Amino acid sequence: MKQKKVLFFEAYPFFSGAQRVSLNLCKILKRNNYHITLLLADDSKNEISKNFSPYVDEIIKLKTSERLLSYGNFGQWFRLSVIFETLFTGLFPFYWSCIKIFTKGKFDFFYFCDPRGAVMLKIPLLFFRGKKIMYLQSKNRVSPFLSKLLFFSFIDHVISPSIDVQNSLPDSRKKSVINYGIDFSQYESVDSGNVKIELQNLLGESYQNRTKLLYAGLIKPQKGLHHLIYALNCLKSSIPEADLPIIIILGNPSNDAEVNFKNELLEFSVKHNLNQYIHWMGWQSNVLEWMKNVDYFIFPTIDKEMSTFSGYDGVIESTEGSPVVLIESSVCGLFSIASRVTGVTETIIEKVNGITYDPNKSDSLYEALKYISIEKPKFLGFPNKQKFTLESFSNKFLELFDYTPYSTSSAIKNESSELTSSPFSAVNQ
Repeated sequence: MKQKKVLFFEAYPFFSGAQRVSLNLCKILKRNNYHITLLLADDSKNEISKNFSPYVDEIIKLKTSERLLSYGNFGQWFRLSVIFETLFTGLFPFYWSCIKIFTKGKFDFFYFCDPRGAVMLKIPLLFFRGKKIMYLQSKNRVSPFLSKLLFFSFIDHVISPSIDVQNSLPDSRKKSVINYGIDFSQYESVDSGNVKIELQNLLGESYQNRTKLLYAGLIKPQKGLHHLIYALNCLKSSIPEADLPIIIILGNPSNDAEVNFKNELLEFSVKHNLNQYIHWMGWQSNVLEWMKNVDYFIFPTIDKEMSTFSGYDGVIESTEGSPVVLIESSVCGLFSIASRVTGVTETIIEKVNGITYDPNKSDSLYEALKYISIEKPKFLGFPNKQKFTLESFSNKFLELFDYTPYSTSSAIKNESSELTSSPFSAVNQ
């Protein structure tokens, strides 16, 4: 039988949620004898090639113009002041390079992520017959007309990690949901002893028996840390001091704007005497161990709002699709307080494995913290756990890639053993 050839395209240099889905899919396809080529538009941080290299047959790094290497809102590519540069020094040379690679490669499948990937591959893919599969990581913000033009006019399958993301797209038979595939076995042998000792030393006798809330993620306004700290300040005046929770923050700022954001929150904390309740622990690779040693997980992501933080002026919005960190916290038996953004209610069942709140109401997070501090709800289970099994993820994607199974449980077991120890890292959401 002819070996089927797949091209994976990665437009970003960052190894985050969408890239972890791509990596797990590469492992599954490689295990089932697909030939995999990884095409990179930007590997400046060496993260993508380093993580993917053991599971692909070849890596091709394209020379990409600086205009296409600007990140944030890719719609800025098409502002009138830069559109000539975007097209003639950016996209057109990029398209030509792709056409030459695709012609030589004779690929049976093309896999890419999000609107950026669709824009960067749309024109070249019009000339090739291979099946096109796009993974849309977060809520679609493009108008219905542009969505149909950009996605459904040339893509065979648009995959989403949640029903919320799927519903943000126009109606089409081409769209479907494939939930994240989690290797649950990794959570069975988490050694939490070292973090327990670290917390005892950090908090001392005065604070170690307090309710402990954990945040793990990026240090940027989109993740809502400012709302969490503002809500704690409101809580301080409405409940006894002895009932105030401790907030533990895992994550590091990665650029000047994020450093400024953190500094503004530190200044606010000092001004309002919150320092003793907030502990910035920096990046920690053992997030699961921290989850095993706290009382609650907090997910304060915004929906959409106006920002005045330096480097984030203007409207900012959530990029969530199906927050993996909430799956992880639930598997760890940790009750979560979560902003009701895209995909959250497909993981959190109210007062079972967490509570949700409306991020667009100013006092809703404060009320959620107050409820937790007074009522101290318990984790009762994870009803939706089976939605996120590795077996379901594997079978659905293999079906898309026209795979004929040669075995059942043994194949899935082997795929599970080859996945990374943390297939979806919370901090790198």
